[in-house]
Amino acid sequence: MKKVVFAHGLEGSPQGTKAMYLRERFDAIAPWLGELDLPGQVEALQKALPTAGTAVVVGSSLGGLAALGLANRCPDRIHHLVLLAPAVGMERHKDEHPDVEAKRPGLFDQAGRFSTLSVPPGLPCTIIHGMEDSMVRFEEVLALAKRSPSSWLILVHDDHPLLNAKDLICSVVEQEAGDH
Repeated sequence: MKKVVFAHGLEGSPQGTKAMYLRERFDAIAPWLGELDLPGQVEALQKALPTAGTAVVVGSSLGGLAALGLANRCPDRIHHLVLLAPAVGMERHKDEHPDVEAKRPGLFDQAGRFSTLSVPPGLPCTIIHGMEDSMVRFEEVLALAKRSPSSWLILVHDDHPLLNAKDLICSVVEQEAGDH
């Protein structure tokens, strides 16, 4: 069984819904990313990776951007990347979320540098995005999928937290983390 590492989003935590069910089902590691900037989140995720072998890395929303950054830093340490409503393109819509910039100054500028990344060639990636997501625009996620040929985009009838997609998320992680 591959180790599972989870990167929570801006409003999430290691005690959040996704972190808890991934920990219960897969003994996932979910480091605290709360006050860290995006480069700091990538660093924390890299430290959470197993020292031997590869891991399944799951990133949700802002944690999806951090996971994408991690994949570009050390793709050889990741078996499969799972991005849940990754916050790509959020910098283009910062006027819609003044509370985020007030809470985390400079976050939108950092996000802009991460939003242009692609999934490294040959690194398998599953992107799950809710069609009713009002936080991350579908067009931004579609653009990420198009520039990342090794990715697979799955659209679901759900909103940003993807609470109704729990079984799908667990199925993808189980398939990739299980012994093949």
